[in-house]
Amino acid sequence: MSKGLRKCLVFVVIALLVLALVAGCGSKPANETGKQGNTSTTSNSNTNSDTKGEFKVALIAPGAVNDGGWNASALQGLNEIQAKLGAKIAYTEKVAPANYTQVIRTYARQGYNLIFGHSFDFDEAMKSVAPEFPNTQFVVINGSVTGPNLASTSFKFGELGYFTGMTAGLITKSNKVGVVAPMAAPTVTADIDTFKEGVAKVNPKASVAVSYVGSWEDIPKAKEAAKALLSQGNDVLLVMGNSFSIGVFQACKDANAKAIGWVTDQNFMAPDTIVTSGLQSVEALYLKIAETAKKGKLEPQHYVYGMKDGAQSLAPFKNVPQDVVDKVQSAVKDYLDGKFSIKTLY
Repeated sequence: MSKGLRKCLVFVVIALLVLALVAGCGSKPANETGKQGNTSTTSNSNTNSDTKGEFKVALIAPGAVNDGGWNASALQGLNEIQAKLGAKIAYTEKVAPANYTQVIRTYARQGYNLIFGHSFDFDEAMKSVAPEFPNTQFVVINGSVTGPNLASTSFKFGELGYFTGMTAGLITKSNKVGVVAPMAAPTVTADIDTFKEGVAKVNPKASVAVSYVGSWEDIPKAKEAAKALLSQGNDVLLVMGNSFSIGVFQACKDANAKAIGWVTDQNFMAPDTIVTSGLQSVEALYLKIAETAKKGKLEPQHYVYGMKDGAQSLAPFKNVPQDVVDKVQSAVKDYLDGKFSIKTLY
């Protein structure tokens, strides 16, 4: 073999070794920052630990944790658990339903004490995997399943729909308002039904149109659905999506219409367009469940949290008349004082 060829082979070997080292150092463990996750359907390779007494909590999210809504709130809750309870945390985002059980099992095998599935879509997967790991606690957010080591937790669906409906009914100028929603699931339609009731309570002349996108994330499709509603004269839209919400807000802004956000205070996405948001304190819910689990007191039951628990509320109002604010806030107070009831899912 010539000297030149040997030198070439040496350089090739060195290059391959460098590439291997770079590839092996490309991600940080989730527990180091609380924000490092995966966009694939596998968990972080560096999250396993056998440290005695360590409280380890994992989150599995169906969508992107930077969506500014539902999945982002889950990450905030996980970070609260890390900050307040000193837990070691990890998460996997954008997990397809076909991979739910795989990711759940991976975290359970890595010794995580508490595993959250961030959607009612995790019901069956959690119910299937939980019996295999009796020493692990599993929780489905907005779920309905229970078992010896399996709990579910939900918001009191219907409360926020009523008060956002009142808001829409009071500020519409066309007497036409709409809802852009992902799908006709019970947890969604419960708030749509009471949204209609809230609108009718303050504005009997107003109509409500509903458009289902068929997805929580499809921005182009949601934007087209919003444009269709706006073209029909609906000038206030309740937006109940995850990532797709930004497309609806943009359509409302372009049409000089108003919008109402969902889950988090989404006014920052379109300050002149979004008048309020129906807030679900996912962070508080996550922390409450984790505190209970860490104490060994998590029961195999369906936990329900609503406005009276401080788990739901309305975001501060922006760009609406004060009399509208007063009427809605007065109605909220009367509801909390027990002066009237709202038909909720749970």
